[in-house]
Amino acid sequence: MIRTGRIDRERATPIMDETRRELELMGVRITPVPADEEAGEPVAACNWDSLLAFLACATQWRVGVGFGAMIWVGLDYAGCAVAFRCGGFADHLFEDLRVMEDAALAVLNSGDD
Repeated sequence: MIRTGRIDRERATPIMDETRRELELMGVRITPVPADEEAGEPVAACNWDSLLAFLACATQWRVGVGFGAMIWVGLDYAGCAVAFRCGGFADHLFEDLRVMEDAALAVLNSGDD
């Protein structure tokens, strides 16, 4: 969770009930974390570092403008590499970043407001 400009990497984030039930069907037992009223959408603890890395790269989007429209091109990977290094994020999170980038591009370029 991000509070007052600082990131708490140690705090667990609640998992959605549906996801917890699906995991239990596969034999995975997890202890639910109480929801925080300020948390918004829950993020699984195993995805927390990936999300933080993605948010650290939030200023690295490349955007094309033309004919009265904006097209989100993708993240500037060189800038993301600096954000990863400065933020102390592990290199293996880069693949997660690319997955989130693809998902974000689909939404950003959908034309829905």
